[in-house]
Amino acid sequence: MLSYTELIKNINILIADDDEDYLSMTYAFLTQIGYNVDMVSDGKEALEKLNSKEYQILLLDYFMPEMNGEEVIKEIRKTNKELIIILQTGFSGQKPPIETMQKLNIQNYHDKTEGIDRLNLELISAVKIFNQQNEIELSNFKTNVLGSLMSGVAKQIKASLLSISAGIEFSNMIARSSSLENQEALNKLYLSNKETLEKLDKVLTAVIGQSSEKAENILSDKDIMDIIELVLTNQAKEHNVNLKTKIALKANSYINGHINDTIFTLCEYAKELIQLHDINTNLEIVLTEDENNWYFKVKSEYVNKMSISQIYLIKKVALSLENVKFYQNDNEAVFEIKKVIV
Repeated sequence: MLSYTELIKNINILIADDDEDYLSMTYAFLTQIGYNVDMVSDGKEALEKLNSKEYQILLLDYFMPEMNGEEVIKEIRKTNKELIIILQTGFSGQKPPIETMQKLNIQNYHDKTEGIDRLNLELISAVKIFNQQNEIELSNFKTNVLGSLMSGVAKQIKASLLSISAGIEFSNMIARSSSLENQEALNKLYLSNKETLEKLDKVLTAVIGQSSEKAENILSDKDIMDIIELVLTNQAKEHNVNLKTKIALKANSYINGHINDTIFTLCEYAKELIQLHDINTNLEIVLTEDENNWYFKVKSEYVNKMSISQIYLIKKVALSLENVKFYQNDNEAVFEIKKVIV
């Protein structure tokens, strides 16, 4: 996961306050620290801004013209449960009643008279909450994906063992016959089993290595797609979805960085997407690149049918992954990974 300094570069903060002096002072302070900050001067503007851009933290003044903080919060929570809201007041004597504070779905409260340093401490706490939520969600992704991966590996091993068993019987038959045709068939069966077992060995070695603190976090493009296929194939079969994977790179590549966490997030997204598909529809995952980035592109006509909460969760976790961005276009979701020189 990212360090605090790296993480706040991905944190978008919206300040809603009708005090222009406070807005400009707070904006200057937070941008100097490294946050991305936008400002609005009333509640209606805040709601419009929240609908046009994704924010992780809202600094919301309680006493504003037209809509007060309580009204804004109620409107936000109709569609957005994840936004971290810090409610603010300008004077200690203007604090909302305790019962109002208790019922509001907010994460913190700030009295402006306590100063900007106090606000900074509350923001540090908010960022840690955001990061801890992401770590929990990523841990859930890992658990789900590893379960699917082990299931896929077990089925591959079972199929290989059955094939090997058949090969043994076939060998006994050939021992009694010198037929060239039978010998060629046995050789083909041997090569197929060998290829399958070699693939499983590479995948398991890669997964075990990625879980080690000493791992270099480097995987080949082929190994990555093998892992993704093992995780998603059974899910696709259960929902009768046509899953296709494709590598469209200039040459064999080794992708570095926290690629294992990206794979977990990508697979969890694809698993959710598969469940939306109708029978015999297509889902394609393509790995491509340009000079600066690798791209995992998930192509499906169902991309735009993902719920807002599902998309937000994936974006939120992606924000915490090193050198990773997630975004959606028409019928396509993209995990963009910045190339890092090693």
